[in-house]
Amino acid sequence: MRIFKRSMAGVFVIAIVSALFGFASGPAQAVPMSCSSAATYTLGDSTSAACFSGNDTNQIDGSFPLFGMTGWVLADKNDDTASGDGTIKFVTGPTNGAKNGTWSIDTLAGLTNVVITLKAGNGFGAFLLDLTVPDPLSGIWSSSKGLSHASIYYNGTPTTVPLPAGAVLLISGLAGIGLLTSRRRKKT
Repeated sequence: MRIFKRSMAGVFVIAIVSALFGFASGPAQAVPMSCSSAATYTLGDSTSAACFSGNDTNQIDGSFPLFGMTGWVLADKNDDTASGDGTIKFVTGPTNGAKNGTWSIDTLAGLTNVVITLKAGNGFGAFLLDLTVPDPLSGIWSSSKGLSHASIYYNGTPTTVPLPAGAVLLISGLAGIGLLTSRRRKKT
């Protein structure tokens, strides 16, 4: 009971400090979301939150209803580089085993529905990001239990080229320019 009270006090301190210094906005920042026996979660800059039992990566797929939508795709998982399609990646991912910290992602990829999940204990919290805040690519998070992992999901079609594909296009373009330049030099 003493550990739980200390954890809850830490969650409230983070929420209050964030609200006072403008790190977070909206009601989702001020009130932690309690998920029965799983954990209590907070994620800065979210518009909606939901609790689930089990493991997000075993449950959330194209047919899983989340915030009234289906068609969710795993983009990244903070502790597994092979998971997800890489459309959106954690730059600063929540640290496994920790109970609070910061998060940041590299892009929104033109998407309007992006979810971050926090898994701890026997459940997870899902947070729909608020894309209207000044910096929707970063925020704070907390959990009353040590984090197992965090994941990013999106719904819709990305409008930007993911970085790995962009790198291939850049290299191809540079090779083409080099080839044209060498051909011009040979002609002169």
